[in-house]
Amino acid sequence: MKLYPRIFSSAAAFALTCVVFAAAYFYKSRNTELNEVMVFCKLHLNAYNCFDKLMSFIEAAKHNIKVCMPGIHNVAIQGRLVEMLKKKNIKISIVIDQSGCNEPNDVFIKELLDAGAVIKYINTEPYTMQHKFCLIDDKVLMTGTLNWGNDRSSDHWNYVYITSKPKLVEPVSKEFKYMWLSSKDLNYSQFDSKLINEDECCNTEVVNLTENYKSVPFGNKETLTSEICIV
Repeated sequence: MKLYPRIFSSAAAFALTCVVFAAAYFYKSRNTELNEVMVFCKLHLNAYNCFDKLMSFIEAAKHNIKVCMPGIHNVAIQGRLVEMLKKKNIKISIVIDQSGCNEPNDVFIKELLDAGAVIKYINTEPYTMQHKFCLIDDKVLMTGTLNWGNDRSSDHWNYVYITSKPKLVEPVSKEFKYMWLSSKDLNYSQFDSKLINEDECCNTEVVNLTENYKSVPFGNKETLTSEICIV
């Protein structure tokens, strides 16, 4: 009968040890989980520090980066992505809105393509795609109001929520796969066709200008201006 208290005390000690280890493991897992919010605005005195911290999450990618944005012509972010493509063996997949492929942004898109990024675009006319998120190695999600298609991100109140919670990361990862399959490839031929169209347009304008000049009486040619010819 004297053995029972020893057995009970041993069982209680074992149970207590299990509880302590479980609590420590739970705390450690919670402690390593990412949950952070960053705010960008004019009033933020350390906005550049926040931006560097934002980029540190992106540059920590080991395998892939998946981006879904209306456009990508933020000079700083685009430049960092190009640098990563050249220095690290990672894959960058980007889905942008069709409006993000317009002429002012061609140089940014082409530099990313030259560096090895795979870019697709989606047509949501008459609306603009509102997705603004980035997935790092399918483990970390960055989302919020910060638009990478805007190079003046600190002019307005913008926030970025960064998390590694699977319950939040996995649905967004599935959404990116759906967006990727629903988008069209963006390649060099589209830029070449734009250049050809621009050359044809310029040649047409020169021909029209010459014809208009010839049609004006000789005495009026000295006062002829380009505005008159175009009209």
